[in-house]
Amino acid sequence: MPDIEVPCVQCKEVFLFTEKEQEIFYQRNMMPPQRCPKCRSKKAATGDNAPTRFEIVCDNCGKHDQVPFQPKVGRAVLCRECYNASKSRVRFA
Repeated sequence: MPDIEVPCVQCKEVFLFTEKEQEIFYQRNMMPPQRCPKCRSKKAATGDNAPTRFEIVCDNCGKHDQVPFQPKVGRAVLCRECYNASKSRVRFA
């Protein structure tokens, strides 16, 4: 099976459906992809099974952000940058 060039039905870009990917799709009895990897990930992120995101205001810096969990009243919630910074301080302290 040679690699196949497939036009994406969404963005019209041509992407490569490699021999290895073809084998995986065949083994799983799946239809060949119609969307490029970028469009597939966008579709998955907005689909029905996409994780719910909650709007927050960071208790540390005041920045607006989204988190994948329901914030609890009375508990501090941090934006991604502040959370990552606090994790790195704990690790090296």
